[in-house]
Amino acid sequence: MYSYLYYVILWVAGLVLSIPVIIVGVIYIFMSNKPKKSKDFTIKDMLAMIKGAKSENDFKSALIHFKSKYKVFNDEKNTETWLNCIKDLAHFSYWDTDAIAKFGQEMEDANPANAKKVSIAIATVLKTKEQKK
Repeated sequence: MYSYLYYVILWVAGLVLSIPVIIVGVIYIFMSNKPKKSKDFTIKDMLAMIKGAKSENDFKSALIHFKSKYKVFNDEKNTETWLNCIKDLAHFSYWDTDAIAKFGQEMEDANPANAKKVSIAIATVLKTKEQKK
């Protein structure tokens, strides 16, 4: 017990036995620190963004985001939500009638399958805007 060899053997044995614990710990840390997957931006999130727009800058950013991501829309399940986005965008007071009509035509040209629905939605918004004035 008073020999140096005894202590050297104990230290070497301790280090050798701790290596697997250290390796498992490092592997666990690397496996558990995966970056979280960000949630995809859906059409429902877009509708909430449009409805939450209070200023003209919010409206413009929502419009740019909508045009970049949802100008061409092929999801049949969420067509009504997409049309509601178009209606809400067209209903903002920051647009005049010509800009709304141009936006509607742009959406119709990009989505020939839903052109009729888009034209009806835009016409409805234009009618309600005219009645409010």
